[in-house]
This record gives sequence, C-alpha cells and structure tokens, in this order.
Amino acid sequence: MAEKVHTRGLDWLSKLKIINKENFEAPEEDEEVRALKTELGKTRLAKEKFKLVTTEIRKECAELREENAATARALEQETKRAHKEEHGRDKF
Repeated sequence: MAEKVHTRGLDWLSKLKIINKENFEAPEEDEEVRALKTELGKTRLAKEKFKLVTTEIRKECAELREENAATARALEQETKRAHKEEHGRDKF
C-alpha cells in the first residue's frame, strides 16, 4: 500500500497527525480577526439599510411612474378635446 501512495505523490499522507476533539486546541482570535468580524457586522448592517432605502426608492419611483402615466393620459384626453373643440369652431 505504501508503494501506491508513493507512486501517486502522497507519501506525506502517512505522516499526518490525526487530530480529534480531545487534543485539538483552537487558536485564540487575534485583534485583526476581531476587527474584521466587527467590520463584517457593520457591513451587514449597512447592506440591510441600503436594501431598505432601495426598496423605498423603488416604491416611490413606481408611484411617480404611475402618476406620470395618469398625467400623460389626462393631457392626451384634454388635447383631443381641445382639438375637437377647435375643429368645431373652424366649421362654422
């Protein structure tokens, strides 16, 4: 078996130390890791605020688009009415 491991370039595999929960010690977080976690938390909050603002802006834009469309329809109807009225005066 060792021969197969060596031929595949994995001869270092048999030298690895097996780690289990009893002999594993997690390294303590250093200041840089804590600072990065804090920054990540701030970034997540900023992202959520951005999403809320974006949603509000999209709603406002949709309302304004509808208002613009309604105004355009009313203007078109008023223009048609004015043309008809003007055309009626030209006949007489």
